[in-house]
Amino acid sequence: MIKAFLFGSIGVLAETSELQRRAYNAAFELNNLEWRWNIGTYCRLLADPGGKKRLSRFSGGDLTAAEIAKIHSDKQNFFDDFVRARIAPRPGCVDVICKCKAHNIKVGLITTTTPQTLATLKIGLADWIDFDDFAVVTTKESVEKEKPDREVYQYALTALEVTAGQTVAVEDTKANQASARGCDIRCYLFPGEYAAVDPDSWAEQDYLARSLCDLPLIE
Repeated sequence: MIKAFLFGSIGVLAETSELQRRAYNAAFELNNLEWRWNIGTYCRLLADPGGKKRLSRFSGGDLTAAEIAKIHSDKQNFFDDFVRARIAPRPGCVDVICKCKAHNIKVGLITTTTPQTLATLKIGLADWIDFDDFAVVTTKESVEKEKPDREVYQYALTALEVTAGQTVAVEDTKANQASARGCDIRCYLFPGEYAAVDPDSWAEQDYLARSLCDLPLIE
């Protein structure tokens, strides 16, 4: 019997990749960098989670830690503005939360994003989702190691007092999916619009094509 359902990255709840890409480019311009990430470049960079790590790898060591932190902070501010202006939940999110509440299934949001991003997401989705419905919500401050490390899912299982066998998760990238599977949690892949997914492995990865309503966890 399923006792817990875990939303993974914020990209499972809302489509944010294009807003993130635009925010990075705005931050680059603000910091007098000639970088411009097009959609193809950003899709490749999304294969590995972590904004600061992404910037460090892309710079090839040409930026200091302080410069990377400044760019990332500026990106965050632009992203906050974009999210507050327009965002909506992805298909099926609200329905799944309602079904879980009706069947006494605990719901969690298991992300290693920043507290600032999480606060912004709450504002952007306030018309659709009450974050008080989540029995546990994590950020990067909840753990020492961010995804794709499995630590945040171990944290969630302990906080919710459930076992991996009683839990279903949904993630938006293969790297984040590996985080949940590292704890033996069955994890469906619900990729965002910019996630790189191998079509030949969809069935093996419990791929969800259109909506979280496709999940066979309650009925």
